[in-house]
Parts: sequence; C-alpha cells; structure tokens
Amino acid sequence: MDTSTTGAVVVGVTGRGRETSALRFAAEHARREGARIVLVHVGRVSLPTVPGLVITPAEAIAVSARIVAEVAEELEELVGGPVAHDTVAVAGVPAQVLVELSRDARLVVVQHRSSSSLERLFVGSTSNGAAARCHCPLASVPAGWEPAPGGPAEVVVGVHEAGVPRQVLEAAFTWADRTGAPLRVVHAWRLDAAYDEIITRRVDAGWREKQKRLLAAAVADRRDAWPTVPVEVEVRHQWPADVLVDDSRNASLVVIGRRGARGWIPEHLGSLARAVLRSSLCPVMVVPVDTDAADVDDWELSADEVAPQT
Repeated sequence: MDTSTTGAVVVGVTGRGRETSALRFAAEHARREGARIVLVHVGRVSLPTVPGLVITPAEAIAVSARIVAEVAEELEELVGGPVAHDTVAVAGVPAQVLVELSRDARLVVVQHRSSSSLERLFVGSTSNGAAARCHCPLASVPAGWEPAPGGPAEVVVGVHEAGVPRQVLEAAFTWADRTGAPLRVVHAWRLDAAYDEIITRRVDAGWREKQKRLLAAAVADRRDAWPTVPVEVEVRHQWPADVLVDDSRNASLVVIGRRGARGWIPEHLGSLARAVLRSSLCPVMVVPVDTDAADVDDWELSADEVAPQT
C-alpha cells in the first residue's frame, strides 16, 4: 500500500449504500478538520463461509477497485460536490489493513452492523479487531445513525477515578469543542453481586461526593485549553457499559479508551468496550491509551466492571 494516510480520515467500506452513516460521519469530521478522506476496501482471497472457494489476489483487487470507485461517487453525492479523497483497493484481512493504514491517520471510521453469533465465529468483527490495535482513534458508527436535528447532542466520555486516562478525556474535550457540543464526564462502577453488597455498605454519600470532586478537579485542570465547553460531571453506582449505552440514546458521540500493550500482554478490547461498541445507539470513539503514563498505573487494580476503559 503506497497511499499516504498522514492526517487523513480512513474509512473502511464494503459497497455503495452499505456504509452511508459512516461516510456522513467521516465527511463531516474531515470538513471540520480540513482533512482528506481515504476510502478503503479489502478484498478477501478466500471466503470462510464457502469452504474451498478461493479468489485470486488479482481478482480480489479488481473487485475492490470497483467498489471503492462506486463508494467515492456516493461520498460526493452525500456532500453535494467534489471532496478531497483517495482510494485504497487491496487484498488481505480488513482489520489488519485498517490497522496498518492507521499509523499516520487522524481517525479510522467503520460502520457497525449487527451480525449473528455464527457470522462472528467464522468472519470475526472488523470493528473490534481494528479498534483493539489501531494506532489512532477509531470511530464505530451504527448502521442507520444520523445526527440529531437541532444542534449537536452531548459528547459522553467514560473515565476512571480522577478523570484518567488523560488522553481519553482530552479527546472528548477536543471533539466537543470542535462540534460545539456539551460534554458529560462519567465515572461508573459496580462489582459482581457477591462483592457489591459488601462494598456498597461501606461506601456512603461522602465517598461519592469525594469522587465527584476529584473528577471535577481533573476537568478543571483542562479548562484552560477548552474554556467554552459546557461540562457536566457524573459519578454513578451502576454497570459502566449500561451507563454509556443508556447515555448514547441522547449523545452525538461516546468516547472510551483502550489500553495498549503491557509487556507480553498485547493490545485488547475489554468486555466493556466490546459491549459499548455492540450496543451504542450513537458513534463510539475508541482512543488508544499510552499505558506507560503515570495516570493509568491504577489500572492493574481495576476489575473489568469498575471502569469503562478495560
């Protein structure tokens, strides 16, 4: 692949009319940022659901070239005129290609479609696979999603105690500022039933107020960079995935983090990130987090249920 993606918005596509929501989302972001769009289709040389059926690399690339050309026409129709874009038509594994193209990109955009358990077993999830390893943020847009009329809806960001990881909070602030949306900063926690009852008895309203003050302080530390963004801070005793999915009903974007590799442990998406990607009613941005940073040292102590970045 010799197409440069430096500063570009990379969009994974499968055919005309199949990623319309993702194209709209990507085009609006590219317009705001003055960025070009790179449309990518990855042709497979084998089809796992049809045993023994093999397509040659040349055939796969020819089909891919036709598909991205058709999607490029759709993109210009959606924006009402020419738009700066490039196309990439290759053969390979979609998630791997998107990860490679993400190295210098501004954002990778994919469209989430509900699939059966059998389809995920044989084909896997391009969204999850790319989100787990992308070098830049990835936005997963639900099929059929459209921006709410009447102005930008709020941006919701899930964070740990005291607003870490900072990269996730800053990404949410930046998006809210660029789109003119208010920001809701949420920390939610809950444990499995056997432990939650014990811990809840020990946690009183004073503890919650302390956590809210810590979260508010983390937000205040970043107000100089984004002074005009309206912010609401929230601490809730509830499953984090449920909180974020519920908030997605009235949001324009949900922002979550993804920890990077730690020693021999590779990058991965935790159960909460997968749940939010699967069920959110608005686009979800997954931000890769540098786990060498001091403000995420406490992640070792957090169960999956405690915070939305695991």
